Amino acid sequence: MSAPSPTGAPSAVVVGLCAHGLAVVRALASAKVSVTALEADPRLPGAHTRLAPVHLVPDINGPGLLEALVQLRKKLPSQETPVLFLTNDNMVRIVGAHWPLLRGLYHLSWSDCRENVLRLLDKGALEAHCSTHNLPYPKNWMLQRREQLDQIPADAFDTPLIAKPTQPLSGFKVRRINSKDQLQSLVDDYPTALPFLVQQWVPGGDDHIFFTALYLDNGRILASFDGRKLASHPPAMGQTTVAESVPDPRMHKLAERFFAPLHLSGPVSLEAKIDHEGRFWIIEPTLGRTDYWLDVCVANGVNLPLIEFLSQKKAPVPACSQTSGTIWFDTERSPLSYLRLHLNRNVKPTHDTWRPRFAYWDRTDPLPSLVALVRLFTSLVQRTIRKLRQMVR
Repeated sequence: MSAPSPTGAPSAVVVGLCAHGLAVVRALASAKVSVTALEADPRLPGAHTRLAPVHLVPDINGPGLLEALVQLRKKLPSQETPVLFLTNDNMVRIVGAHWPLLRGLYHLSWSDCRENVLRLLDKGALEAHCSTHNLPYPKNWMLQRREQLDQIPADAFDTPLIAKPTQPLSGFKVRRINSKDQLQSLVDDYPTALPFLVQQWVPGGDDHIFFTALYLDNGRILASFDGRKLASHPPAMGQTTVAESVPDPRMHKLAERFFAPLHLSGPVSLEAKIDHEGRFWIIEPTLGRTDYWLDVCVANGVNLPLIEFLSQKKAPVPACSQTSGTIWFDTERSPLSYLRLHLNRNVKPTHDTWRPRFAYWDRTDPLPSLVALVRLFTSLVQRTIRKLRQMVR
């Protein structure tokens, strides 16, 4: 799959250079798409990529993102409208809510369906969607404020629950709850993160979590990828740190059923967990952006950012076939994930022979990986010093 050669003017703008954003840059640059990037933190390893000029701005996760995008567009040549790629839910929410300010400045794959995208970004809307369309979703309760704790029945705590804020980047991602007292303490510790979605825990480890990524054009599937988690942080509840390519017709069908009524365009994905009886239960969707495990898709034959770029440029989108055999490791959040997979006898990759793909390492763009190693070494030294000081006290 290839894209037109760059003309010198940036054809794509990527916002955010965490490991995920860097993966988007590399996926596009590998097909000779000219890319520029916005970032607020120059210390991030991804900010040192040689594959895109990096524009440093004060804010990419708040209202300042809109002004940064307007000002960036003024600096770019006017003859080509760049495709905009966002890398977290806050960005999706801000841009989606204020798209009229950016319309005409950028192409945004989901601009015509942003109402549905924004609605399902709120985890509180999932139950209604799943109930309406007869989709498997764990029993749950919405906790808007502390006074509603008593509305959760006592027998709900007979099995573990999980709690997660309905809004992104709210202090914590998800917590496992075993008693009402634990839930009350969580509310007291994170009062500004309310409301919480509290739901029944589906038993099973990370390797019970599957996902399907799709690129849609008004509901039509242009590309897809199925995979499985092998590790996440926190375990079995958090963000993926190890993922593999696993085609699974059941997971794929569930994702189709979930997104079909919405007639969406752009990148979407769905995570679900399979219980001990073989039933899939929906965890959550991602809309308006690719997920953090994007690189496992690219490494196994499905270059989702390139497909999005070509679609937005009205260029032909060649068919792509998912391959298997490369496992992706998020060494940004879990530097020892490669070693842990080898030591974990309870979790086995689907294929006996596989190749690793690391979050920052790329021989054509080595500096981000070197910066990441320096950051890791510095962090380890600082932790060791703190522990030594505590021992001395």
